[in-house]
Amino acid sequence: MAREHSPFVDLDELLRKNQPRRELDSRGEPGSHHESDPREEPAARLVILVKHALPELDAAVPPREWRLGAEGEAQARRLASRLRTELPLQAAPLQLVSSPEPKAERTAEVVAGELGLSLAVRAGLEEFDRPALPLVPKAEHAALNAPIFAEPSRRVLGRESGADALARFERALSAAVADAPATHSVVAVSHGTVIALLVAAHNPIDGFELWKRLTCPSFVVLSWPRLALLQVVDRSE
Repeated sequence: MAREHSPFVDLDELLRKNQPRRELDSRGEPGSHHESDPREEPAARLVILVKHALPELDAAVPPREWRLGAEGEAQARRLASRLRTELPLQAAPLQLVSSPEPKAERTAEVVAGELGLSLAVRAGLEEFDRPALPLVPKAEHAALNAPIFAEPSRRVLGRESGADALARFERALSAAVADAPATHSVVAVSHGTVIALLVAAHNPIDGFELWKRLTCPSFVVLSWPRLALLQVVDRSE
């Protein structure tokens, strides 16, 4: 269940705070021969929420129908490499799931192929519902999205409010984690707005600012089950 947070804290400050701490030895230095062997420690179970690669924009159809083009396909391959190198060393084996929207599902298919993972498509991981709209500059797009975070109980675009989208997304994510083997972390390829809504619901950050930071593609790493934000990787190169 989401928790109330006030006031917001700086995102980078929160990430530093949430990093695992290493115990100090008798000399006050990190690490010692008394530390347990990392190979003997249980893997930390994580939830990794991935924003899809860049789709081809088409004002004539709703965003939920957009598909990847050549650039998006290349980004998805780089994303797979980034996931391989950026996840904490003690991450558990991965279970990959995806939103059924074409841009997310195709991103996940590329990641699955590159990393040798199976893929399950899960209803409920879709983006905040919005209709086909004219393509607008980045700043105007941000202005359209801002009320979703500022007024989550009001339907400002499409058929659901920010609160509705969050509840639907969180139910689907929780079900995906419950269905995965208990030893596995879950990688869910989804969408920027619902990812930012979920992270902000469980961490004292401004969801709108996180949404603006998440590029195509990018991902956040959360602890499970607390959903504490551990890492934001918003570079696609």
